[in-house]
Amino acid sequence: MLAPYRSILIHPGAKAFASAGLLSRLPIAMFNISFILMVQIQYDSYEMAGRVAAIGIVVWALQTVPTSRLVDRIGQRAAMLPLLVLHVLGVVLGIWTAMNGGAEWVLWIAVALASLSGPLGSLTRARWTNILDSDEDIHTAFALEGALDEVLFISGPALATILATTVWAPAGLVVSTIGMVVGLTILLSQRSTEPPTRTQTGGTSLGLKVPPAVVAVTFIALGLGLMFGAFDISVVGFSEELGYKSWSGVVLGIVAFGSFVGGLLYGTRHWRMALWQRTVVGTIALAVGFTVLAFSPNLVVFAIIGFFAGAAIAPTLTNADTVVQRVVKRDQITEGMSWLRIGMGIGVAAGAWVAGYLVDSVGAHAGLWLSAGAAIAMFGVALATAPVIRRDTERPEVRDSEDVHPPSQRDPGEWVEQPPTPPNV
Repeated sequence: MLAPYRSILIHPGAKAFASAGLLSRLPIAMFNISFILMVQIQYDSYEMAGRVAAIGIVVWALQTVPTSRLVDRIGQRAAMLPLLVLHVLGVVLGIWTAMNGGAEWVLWIAVALASLSGPLGSLTRARWTNILDSDEDIHTAFALEGALDEVLFISGPALATILATTVWAPAGLVVSTIGMVVGLTILLSQRSTEPPTRTQTGGTSLGLKVPPAVVAVTFIALGLGLMFGAFDISVVGFSEELGYKSWSGVVLGIVAFGSFVGGLLYGTRHWRMALWQRTVVGTIALAVGFTVLAFSPNLVVFAIIGFFAGAAIAPTLTNADTVVQRVVKRDQITEGMSWLRIGMGIGVAAGAWVAGYLVDSVGAHAGLWLSAGAAIAMFGVALATAPVIRRDTERPEVRDSEDVHPPSQRDPGEWVEQPPTPPNV
């Protein structure tokens, strides 16, 4: 089953940048919930915690496209090191403010600075696109990245919750920041696998000419983000209502483990079903799973159902990434994927904000129903935009792209319109 993964990890530098990239993405799994827990513990308000988290996520979403363009234009190392410094400064300011009972507006500034972190989730995906030759390998690599993300979501929330509730309120933020500093430093030191800059290839940015299929999956990502944002804070509230607040991270980890298993299995196959069909099916599974989840009477039932509901998360994210990879140029891959992240970020911000209010004023189940509603809406968007996704991902120049020479066989000055694509299965 793991043979496809072994075949891509034997490429020079692949194991090194994949492991370093995993560590550098620790804030993706820990930063949001760590900030929520720190603020909730210090100020005893889920609503305030949701507001602060939402501000950070909005800033993160707004910075994603500009910083992604910067990465594509001047390179990962030159763009990401200054952003790393800003992230560390924001975390330090946030911890100092919260631990001294400072004003909420200062926390807004702190979380905004810390959210200027760049396109962390796209850095290694761009490297895979740069070093791999075959369509099948790119499909497997994207599935691997999705599965590795779920490793973070398995350990990250649980670790953040344990640290915040049993050690020190900001301890999760400290661990998250150390992981990002160490991982990103190692990743950026690996120059051999870094993609060429747009200046070197002579390419241009997407600008406002975003392909319709990318717009479609961006709105799907918006629904995913709304579902995630509402889900995280609602699980914390649900666990507290039952008297097991410290177990909320474990429950989130179980859901993420389901996603990890689903993503890992998904990447071992080359599917006969078309990409647009798989995109719709993934959202159906999420809509059904998270709706059933909202009926859970206790944490045990919640965790069991959550494992199976979560199994559709990583495959759905992989499908969205693959849609982008199919329709944008190679030196636009970071920017193209940033639209998914900005859609997801806005959704997470809205979900966290509204769910925080619902948990405080109505109860945790109201937040869980918000998450379920977002999943249902996401299915509606996927169904409505399926013709657009099908048209863009199956147009002749995409189907013919497999005839283009892979990176290792092209002249340095040769440019191609489309990157190699996973098989249309």
